[in-house]
Amino acid sequence: MDADFAQVLLEHSPDALLLLDPDGTISFLNLAAEQLFGYPRARLLGADSGLLLAETWREDFRAVLAGLAATAAHGSRTLTGSGRRADGTELRVEITCSLVPAGPDSAPARQPVALSVRGVGTRPDSPPAAGSGAAAGAAAHRRRTAAASAVSSPAGAAAFAEHDDRLKAGVLRDPLTALPNGTLFNERLAAALRRADPVDILLLDLADVGNLNNTLGCSAADELLVEVAGRLRNCVRPHDTVARLGADEFGVLLTDCLNADAVAARVAAAVQEPLLVGGTLVRPGVSMGLASQTGQTADGAELLRQADAAMTAAKTGGPGTWLRFLPAMLDTAAHRPDGGTGLRRAVELGQISVHYQPVVSPRLGSVVQFEALARWQRHGRVVPPNQFLPAAEQSGLIREIGDEVLRRACAEIRPWLTGDAAYSVAVNVSGLQFQHRDFGTDVLAIVASAGVDPRQLMLELTESVFFDADSDVLRQLRQLREAGVRIAMDDCGPGYASLDRLRELPLDEVKIDRSFVAMIRTGQERLPFFTTMITAAHGLGLLVTAEGIETPAQAQYLMDRGCDSLQGYLFARPAPAGELAGTMESALDAIGRVERPR
Repeated sequence: MDADFAQVLLEHSPDALLLLDPDGTISFLNLAAEQLFGYPRARLLGADSGLLLAETWREDFRAVLAGLAATAAHGSRTLTGSGRRADGTELRVEITCSLVPAGPDSAPARQPVALSVRGVGTRPDSPPAAGSGAAAGAAAHRRRTAAASAVSSPAGAAAFAEHDDRLKAGVLRDPLTALPNGTLFNERLAAALRRADPVDILLLDLADVGNLNNTLGCSAADELLVEVAGRLRNCVRPHDTVARLGADEFGVLLTDCLNADAVAARVAAAVQEPLLVGGTLVRPGVSMGLASQTGQTADGAELLRQADAAMTAAKTGGPGTWLRFLPAMLDTAAHRPDGGTGLRRAVELGQISVHYQPVVSPRLGSVVQFEALARWQRHGRVVPPNQFLPAAEQSGLIREIGDEVLRRACAEIRPWLTGDAAYSVAVNVSGLQFQHRDFGTDVLAIVASAGVDPRQLMLELTESVFFDADSDVLRQLRQLREAGVRIAMDDCGPGYASLDRLRELPLDEVKIDRSFVAMIRTGQERLPFFTTMITAAHGLGLLVTAEGIETPAQAQYLMDRGCDSLQGYLFARPAPAGELAGTMESALDAIGRVERPR
């Protein structure tokens, strides 16, 4: 076939086609790929392929690629997961991938990978289908692909049959560790509960996988996961089940076990033994929860929820902690049926949205910033953050929600940010997010993938994050500031901090809490601490924003005392990105009704 004609066929294929270099960067894509993901070709060429994948699915995809290279797999591999468009929305995709020999002597690890991507005909924000539905769809696609190449060859037909057999066995196994996956684990759990033997579940969460992935590379993280999988298998009997349930989560199903507590203790000790990974000595950190079947256990889902509650409680005890489930653990907001469980489902369904409230500069008479505020679209109403973020913190979902809010904010506000380098977007950050050593690196990666200048991002943290912070939190804050990200201390009052302590902090701005602004009623009050706070902050080179402004009197009072920026319902209520034009108009109209500072 003529090479030029072949190029035309690739370019105009109805499927999105991409070629990845061995390190995962994109070296080729066709027109269908541009249209599917919404990125211009110039933006994707040379970019990491993770840009096109949902955050929660990147590790699984990398594991599949690593499996291809490790096994020198011939033919193709098909999987279904979540992609991400340029506008930040997610879509279900089916990806078929195969190694492309770079030469007769090329090692598998150094071979490019060809991808064929199709959008799956489901709602874009829907989660992966449970059970075997998605696997069956993938199997059907593989059978079609294999049959097309085997039509004219008996040997090919035989190879196809063998490939299909391998597929049926493989869809229930994690490709990296060869452990059962969540589907097979749930099937075995359901079967065990139908028998009369005692049933216990142990859930484990590894704390170091993301950090290893960012510092030593994905191969080091994979090495850790494989080693932990082996240690877990060595701690239990042959008929017990060890499964990989997520990127850094494992499950152990014990049947007819006489002493599950002893097994949990043995597992904790074994997993924490140091090992050499990528030339570095690592001691894995693990939190574990143990739950046992009782006469009141309804089904496997309930037992898993109990184990998850115990694991969440164990995280407060630091690495190496394991706890047996107690009913009181379900009394936390994170594990009530209408709390964390519903919230976890909301995250999976993409029901966490972002609203934006303007911050105005009285001196400039314009909007200079939007604060991004998380919202939960639940049962037809919008749930504000103070009603669900505490549950997110207790359930361990705060990092996932925080990343999603940042990602959406950068994507949705970017068109406005490009209008002026002085414009910025502010995002609230929980102190728990900083417990992940790679948080700062993740923030910078999200900003870079959205094409936003780090200098146009402000992270808002409460006072406790600064003054309860360990050296690693301060290290990450300094890393972010060195990259250009600005840091604000939120919810400040007259006793917010000693001046000596503030001088030592990586800080750019303080925000006066709305509860103190509410003390201004007529504008004639004598409240000297406002002048003291603003003057002290300016003396340290910090900007000051007051939030909760609801009346012109409050705005005028703070403007007269030199407050740099104002935010509150007087200017606009938080609104979705699609209503930014109206929000801007409202804010500018309110500014015009307030006298400029003298």
